[in-house]
Amino acid sequence: MPDGKGVQAAKNKCYRLLTYKPRTEYELKCRLKEAGFDNAVIEETISILYRKGLLNDELFASDWVSWRLSTKPVGREYLRNELRHKGIDNTIIEKSLKGYGPEDELEKALVLAQKRAERYTRLTWSRLAGYLGRRGFPYAVVVKVCDIMADNGQLDIS
Repeated sequence: MPDGKGVQAAKNKCYRLLTYKPRTEYELKCRLKEAGFDNAVIEETISILYRKGLLNDELFASDWVSWRLSTKPVGREYLRNELRHKGIDNTIIEKSLKGYGPEDELEKALVLAQKRAERYTRLTWSRLAGYLGRRGFPYAVVVKVCDIMADNGQLDIS
């Protein structure tokens, strides 16, 4: 049974961390471990945060996907890896990515490609393909977007 002072100190640390930005259970556990709290205190603190509604990995994942797609769109695999890195369970990841299908990926990639074309006077196929690939868009989407951009005359294929 963890002592009350240890749990209170751990809760205070979590409250401070959560005021900066939302965090996952995994992230909070790592930060508490780094701060030197023992496992019993960490588990009790995490349990309290869940009961108070301050910790919710499902909500975090869906908010993360929405935020990411509205600010800096990336491919599904890129999002999946980001959420895994944050310690989100695979079932929650798949649930949060459910509304982001291949046609949505194509749409987001096309918008990014058009913005990129506005910035460059001579955008090449390889430069655009590399840009989209680094953002986690699948090869099939990258090729389709490059073909669309070339057909519209926005891509230098010489």
